[in-house]
Amino acid sequence: MRRPVLFLAAACAAALLLSGCAGPATGGTAADSSPLATPSPSPALVSPAPTATASAARLSIGALTVSTIDATGATIATTPYSDGAPAMVAFLSAAIGVAPTVARADPETGCSGAATTYSWAAGFLVNVPDTESPPLYTWTVQARSAQVGAAGVTVQSSTGLVVGTDVSASAANLPADQKIDEYNDGTGPLVFEVAGRNAEGKPYGGAALVGQGGVLSAIAAPAGLGQFYC
Repeated sequence: MRRPVLFLAAACAAALLLSGCAGPATGGTAADSSPLATPSPSPALVSPAPTATASAARLSIGALTVSTIDATGATIATTPYSDGAPAMVAFLSAAIGVAPTVARADPETGCSGAATTYSWAAGFLVNVPDTESPPLYTWTVQARSAQVGAAGVTVQSSTGLVVGTDVSASAANLPADQKIDEYNDGTGPLVFEVAGRNAEGKPYGGAALVGQGGVLSAIAAPAGLGQFYC
């Protein structure tokens, strides 16, 4: 059994700063309106229709952004996590060429409580919990497959890691504080691109899960290592 408990609290709390807030409501009559509106639950994100985009050969998941890259290696477009989950869902739908399947998880079955999940393929999704605690946020882009979409768009980390490949050398070359060597064999979860550090000095940004034998099994961002212990 893996050892999730020691790392979950610190790593899951580590994330990027989220900016922006909702503007004041308008409309209605003063006579009929209550001075204080009762907050309503966050609405589920609307699955956007894909739009035309330049042909993407790769999706690059980094600590701060996700980018589309063409066959020559040139960046087509980039969307930061700070733009929010709806913008990322729209960006990925355009890059992959199809709208995602939308599903709900309730607090009893959801890893992080009630959440909305947008999936484009088995193992490639955006998970958006209902509850956020500004200034931290917990939604993530997650990839557990090397390709996505009918065109076979390759999914990789910003440092070139691809699910299913041996990344022992990459893991071994990282600073010790960017990985958890659970099996004392040079593998384990790692932060391949550091966006920042939490109050305890733990890194967060683009995280990857490496199993025994050095094979990469998952990429997630924006996330700390705790993403893989949920």
